Amino acid sequence: MVVMTQGQLEELILAKKPVENADLSAIDWTDLPDGAFHARHCVFRDAHLTDAELAGAKFENCTFERARFGGANFTDAVFSNCSFFDAETRQGCDFSRADFEGATFENCNLATAKFGLASLFDATFKYCKAAGADFEDGRFAKSSGRVAVSRVRFIGTQLDMSNFRQARLEDCMFSECSLRQADLRQVTLSSADMRGSDLSEANLNGAILDNADLRDATLLGLDVTQLTSFEGVRVSADQLTDLVRPLGIRVFPRAG
Repeated sequence: MVVMTQGQLEELILAKKPVENADLSAIDWTDLPDGAFHARHCVFRDAHLTDAELAGAKFENCTFERARFGGANFTDAVFSNCSFFDAETRQGCDFSRADFEGATFENCNLATAKFGLASLFDATFKYCKAAGADFEDGRFAKSSGRVAVSRVRFIGTQLDMSNFRQARLEDCMFSECSLRQADLRQVTLSSADMRGSDLSEANLNGAILDNADLRDATLLGLDVTQLTSFEGVRVSADQLTDLVRPLGIRVFPRAG
C-alpha cells in the first residue's frame, strides 16, 4: 500500500478520480480542494479528520483505526464495508460532533464507536456491527419551526450493549436489530418501529414507548412497570404473557 502525499491526493480530487489502495494517515483534511472524494481500500490510522469537508464522499472497504472525526461534515456520505474498530487496542473511532445527516453506513464495523453530539438525523445503519457503541447525546432530531422531528434507520444491525440513554428516537426504525443488554434508559421511542428486534435484558427504565411497534420483537426481561408510558404500544399475541407478568396478570389459553 502506497503512502499518499498531500499533493497526490489533491490532484486526484481535482481530476475527479477515486483514491485506491493508499495510506492516507498523514493527510491534512482541513483545506482540501472542492470536489467529490471517493476512497477504495484505503487506510486511515490515527487520522484527524477534524473539521474536514467531505459531504457526499464515498468510502469502500476502508480501514479507520483510532481516527477522530470531530466537527467534520459527512452529510450524505456513504461508508460501505468499512472498519472503524482497532482490534489490537479494542478501541473504536470517535465521531463526536461530526455531521452525518443523511449518511449511510452499510456492512461496517462500528464497535465501541462514540457518537456524542454527532448529527445523525436521517442517517442509515444497515447490517453493521455496533456492539458497545455510545450514542448518548447523539442528535437524532431536527427542528422545523417549533416542531422537532426525529429520524434514523437501524436495519439488521448489532447494537448489543450499546448506549442510547435519554436519546430522542421518535418515529425511528430498529428493524431486525439486536439490542441485547442495551442501555435505553429514559429514551423516547414514541411511534418507533422496532419490529423483529431483540431487546433481551435491555434497560428501558423510564423509557417512553407510546404507539411504538414491538410486534415479533424479543422482550425478555422487559418490565413495563418501569416504563414512563406505553400507551398504544403494539405487540404480538404471543408476547403478552411476558409483558403482563410484572403486573401480576396471568395469561391462560382460551378454554376449549
